[in-house]
Amino acid sequence: MWKTPFAVLIPVLLLTGCVGINEPPEPTIDTIFGLDGADWANHFEKDENNQTEAHLKQLSIEFDSKSLINKTIVEYWLDPGDGSETIRIDATQGNVINYTYTGYGAFMARFGAVDDAGNTDTMPRSVYDWPALLRHGEYFLNETFVDQPSNLYIDSPNPNSVGSPERISIESRIANLWGWPIISESVDITWLLIGPDGEEVASHTETIQGGNDFTWEFNLENPERGSWELIIDSSVDSSLNQETFFRLGYGGFVYDTSEL
Repeated sequence: MWKTPFAVLIPVLLLTGCVGINEPPEPTIDTIFGLDGADWANHFEKDENNQTEAHLKQLSIEFDSKSLINKTIVEYWLDPGDGSETIRIDATQGNVINYTYTGYGAFMARFGAVDDAGNTDTMPRSVYDWPALLRHGEYFLNETFVDQPSNLYIDSPNPNSVGSPERISIESRIANLWGWPIISESVDITWLLIGPDGEEVASHTETIQGGNDFTWEFNLENPERGSWELIIDSSVDSSLNQETFFRLGYGGFVYDTSEL
């Protein structure tokens, strides 16, 4: 379930100088920020031993700035908002900053341009101007011809992520492959979702005849922040295939409410 990339262009004018009554401030820098990968999913493939293979999407910010007061743009910078150091590049050496977030979550990034007079053009202007950059978490667990399905463990979001996911979506398919349908044994498959507080959030049991399959689907709005566990149990050993997908999605307008 891979998403198509998109770019966001943000025109900005840096305003400075003395302002008279009812007079608008004079702009000094005209900037367009081009964002590719501002809203994307990081993918995590789990195995039966809870080992993780991560596929992380890169954020790319292209800066297009010009001075309106005959100054020179000398630097572009990015504070990713995940606790890492600010990235700075010489404007004469390039105008693109790339960055890769680890884990998943919503990050209050800041970025901007600086001219040789010290004027700094920063985005966002305030916490209301631009929502967090999003990295949804998508977890996968696929296995074939197993006696018992494995459990899926969902890691906590990046510790510097703000807010909680907007929604959890689960699709878990179990196929009972044991023998021919007319002679194979049915199995009872139970899904049990455990939340970050260790309490049961949802459960479902389904009887699957030999040669058949069933997909359990579950959605939860405004889930608690933290790690999750999806326990999947078969009543008897059989020959099973599992395809489980677990998505933690963030909303398009997540802000750091501690600064509001």
